[in-house]
Amino acid sequence: MQRSLLSVLFVVTAVWSVAMTSAQTSAQDAAVRDVPKLIVDVDVNDEVYQRPQPLTENDIRTLVAQLKEHGCETLLVRCGFLGLLPYHTELSYPVHFDVDHARENFAPFLGALDEYLAHGTNWCNRYAETLRNLNPPEVFIRACHAQGMKVLVWLDIFDDGYPGFRSKFLDEHPHCQWVGRDGKTYFKGLMDYSWPEARSFRVAQAKELLELGADGVHCSTSSHCRHLPNTHETDYYGYSQPIVDAFQAKYGVDIRTAADFDRAAWHDLKGEAMVQLYRELAALCHDRGKELWIGLQIGRYTQFPVDPHFSTNVVARFTNHWKDLVDARIADAFVIGDYEIMSQPGHAYWTAKPEVARLNGEDLFSWAAREYQPYCAGKTQLFLFSEWLSDIETNTRFFAEMTCKYGFDGVDVHEAANFEFPPGNMALLKAMSERLRADTRGSGPRHHQ
Repeated sequence: MQRSLLSVLFVVTAVWSVAMTSAQTSAQDAAVRDVPKLIVDVDVNDEVYQRPQPLTENDIRTLVAQLKEHGCETLLVRCGFLGLLPYHTELSYPVHFDVDHARENFAPFLGALDEYLAHGTNWCNRYAETLRNLNPPEVFIRACHAQGMKVLVWLDIFDDGYPGFRSKFLDEHPHCQWVGRDGKTYFKGLMDYSWPEARSFRVAQAKELLELGADGVHCSTSSHCRHLPNTHETDYYGYSQPIVDAFQAKYGVDIRTAADFDRAAWHDLKGEAMVQLYRELAALCHDRGKELWIGLQIGRYTQFPVDPHFSTNVVARFTNHWKDLVDARIADAFVIGDYEIMSQPGHAYWTAKPEVARLNGEDLFSWAAREYQPYCAGKTQLFLFSEWLSDIETNTRFFAEMTCKYGFDGVDVHEAANFEFPPGNMALLKAMSERLRADTRGSGPRHHQ
């Protein structure tokens, strides 16, 4: 009887011990998982530009190892070059600087014409030599995996034209650019995904990059073509035939000829075209067990102000149907404030987004936490975009603080070259990593549980 009782006690004690150990391990694992992520994006174009010699495999392996050593967990590798695709692909022209195109489309803000032509030619020649020796995304993916890091390919979905740089797809499908009410004045380089062929092109690009072994796809709203001279008329673009037809079918109005029409409904239809693009990319990624990250401007709209880049000259916009992207499990992550200036709430740029209404004394990061975190909890991760690190020490400290203070899941740091040149800046990345890891996820306003 006593032996039997002792046996029972032994078993109960053992089970309790295992359960406690398991609970402690789970708690520790959860704590590790809950540390804000340090993500670094790598602009391969700058990696080529910053070096006097072509980029090598050893350069890439060294860079990835340094980023890992200094706290980076995930890399976003840029796979666009102002309309060219700078890797081994038949979807693009070979990397080449088109001098005639540069002359025809030159703008004074680019500086002296001769210097611009020489710079572009030298850059592309060095790039072409790099591509003869290696396939950059393939090498980055292999190097990241060797370090135990996640790596996503970074697609510029609105950055397909610049003086001297030409998109093969847009040369063959010029109608797949945002167009004015006249049906013939194009926002050059700004891809319009209301056209199924434009979506098919982007999906084809994502597919061949995923086949190199990437862990997912990140869609960025970066758009260098916004720097070029343009009309300043509000909502000038957005009259593609698919949108015209969709509005006619739904509301019985021809937006190209009507004196007035429901602008919000028009923006919504353009936003639905973007949801369809993301839906197709998500199907591609998720069928392969990969992730889809989406750069998300804050507020109701993704907008494209022009000339200058952060002006109130909003010539094109579409509705951010971000809740649909969450509900349909399309977006695995949002990069919040993508290519915006959330650190400058007083900038005139924000007057073009009156729906971003902050409480008294509230900053834009707090607004974004209130807006997105409760809805995205447990469904879609939320990462901040670090902006351009003009003062790298101050900026890295600031974005680590904002990430932790408002409970975001991590921060996308733009970009690796800031820490390579000079190499002493890698210590600043390490310091940023340590600030993020010091966050206990238990203090401060935590919306995203």
